[in-house]
Amino acid sequence: MRILQKALRSYEKRLDKSYTRIWRIFGPLVGVSIGKGTIIRRGALLSTKYGGSIHIGDSCEILPTAKILTYGGAVRLGNACSLNYHSIIYGHGGVTIGNGVRIAAHCVLIPANHTYDDPNTFIYKQPEERQGITIKDDVWLGANCTVLDGVCIEQGCVVGAGAVVTKSTEPMGIYVGVPARKVKSR
Repeated sequence: MRILQKALRSYEKRLDKSYTRIWRIFGPLVGVSIGKGTIIRRGALLSTKYGGSIHIGDSCEILPTAKILTYGGAVRLGNACSLNYHSIIYGHGGVTIGNGVRIAAHCVLIPANHTYDDPNTFIYKQPEERQGITIKDDVWLGANCTVLDGVCIEQGCVVGAGAVVTKSTEPMGIYVGVPARKVKSR
């Protein structure tokens, strides 16, 4: 049994490495660049279909069902970041993520917001605000949290599970709730 498990792990590692190499070869052609030692697991989606670019630093891991969709904007992940299952990063207004950032399962980063000032026009036909999102080094986003347009999450912050971050944070803060509020410092 142990021999079979070891063989399966070895096979899975080889698949992931070859999959990363494929992205490295074709990445620059579609606006995607991937750093050394980064693993993109089978089932993850990186899309620049509507323009924009994706840059992923060294030693990152993008797990299955995670999505990075640029929608014309730029998404930059620093080194040693992880993006877990079912998390989505949209790129509309730009997303910049520092080094050592952990993004747990089911998180959503949305760097755009619909305007709805004209009640006689469908919301989808009205312009969008696109301020972007910045997440600095050593941040942990807990499971199922949402980060909205215009937010800067400062270095060393922890955002609790299920929180909705609507405003920028202070360094080394711990934020929870809807909307997220600081409960203490690290």
